[in-house]
Amino acid sequence: MHLVTLQLDRFRNFTSDTVSFSPATNLIFGLNGQGKTNLLEAIYILGHGKSYRTSSVKECIRFGHEACSVAGAVRHAGGERRMQVTLSPFEKKLILFGRDVSLEEFLGQFHVVAFTQSHLAVVRGSPGDRRAFLDRGMVTLYPGHLRALMNYQRALRQRNRLLADTAAGSKTSTGTELVESWEQSLAREGASVVWNRLRYVEELRREIPKGVFSNESVSLHYVSTVKGDFDSAETVETNFVQALKQRRAADNRLGFTSIGPHRDELKITVGGRAAGAFGSAGQQRSALLSLYFAQMEIHKKVHGFYPVFLVDDVEAELDDERLRIFLGYLGERTQTFLTTAKRAVLESFSSVEGRFIVDSGRIFKASEDCWETARPGSLDRPRSISPKISFN
Repeated sequence: MHLVTLQLDRFRNFTSDTVSFSPATNLIFGLNGQGKTNLLEAIYILGHGKSYRTSSVKECIRFGHEACSVAGAVRHAGGERRMQVTLSPFEKKLILFGRDVSLEEFLGQFHVVAFTQSHLAVVRGSPGDRRAFLDRGMVTLYPGHLRALMNYQRALRQRNRLLADTAAGSKTSTGTELVESWEQSLAREGASVVWNRLRYVEELRREIPKGVFSNESVSLHYVSTVKGDFDSAETVETNFVQALKQRRAADNRLGFTSIGPHRDELKITVGGRAAGAFGSAGQQRSALLSLYFAQMEIHKKVHGFYPVFLVDDVEAELDDERLRIFLGYLGERTQTFLTTAKRAVLESFSSVEGRFIVDSGRIFKASEDCWETARPGSLDRPRSISPKISFN
């Protein structure tokens, strides 16, 4: 699978551009603030239907406009898929082959993974960041996981609303009955979420590369707030129902649900120590790369191909040795997009199949000798570049 073309319309600092990519490595050069990260963000949105940088749609829309769109052609063994995401402050449209589709149908059409500074939160950040990492990786692997997650969140909101009312002094017999009824949905959907996560963590454990980025082992452990045996989704559900009943009085006082997959944790250790609290910056990056590579191997086993891989500001995220290992691993496995603001990064590549320069929200396809003028600190108009490709 690879992205053939990308079309941007009023997205971030872009006006209207179309660009065609190499099915292998694509290197995107540009000084800070020119739009290279925006380009990666657009690719990610095409695969996930949302940004990894912001939850605010307004930030994605070019200043002075009311909407933006990202569209593309994705080639796979089954043919070419035409996809589009249209964003406005009032609605989001996911379009596949010219028709509006649901998020469930849209996800899985274009598989893309991003490795950026913000994604280091998987190791350094809160338990919520690690839960989100698991769920993002599972959406295309476990049919029904997204629906179970959405149903769980809906039941959680309802139970929390009733608990908050009780905590505020409006307890009624009807309210208690409603809490109990929502607990059944909460336990059923929550058990599915927990069971899927447990299976996924076990698969990640098996696929984590040994001794690739470090001699220290990277380990994972899923810690559930629901205690008991986890032999099946059914046993998880039974345990969850009992735990909710036992916690009901305490939750009534608190005004929210204190246990469940929304409170679970993924423990990541390097050499037996918590990576986030005690790991060096290098150890944390090694741990995250190990997780991503494990994720990609699982994806390959399930789907038969690797996801497209995005790395923003590659020289900041990977030192020379990790960059060498990273590129050696990816090789011809998948389409890769790398951004950089430094010419020295080019020396890490024996050949760059797709080379682009982003300058003031414009995308240029670069030829062999254009890099001579593309130096950090001064981005003159490159020599020997093809004209900007645009559309109406």
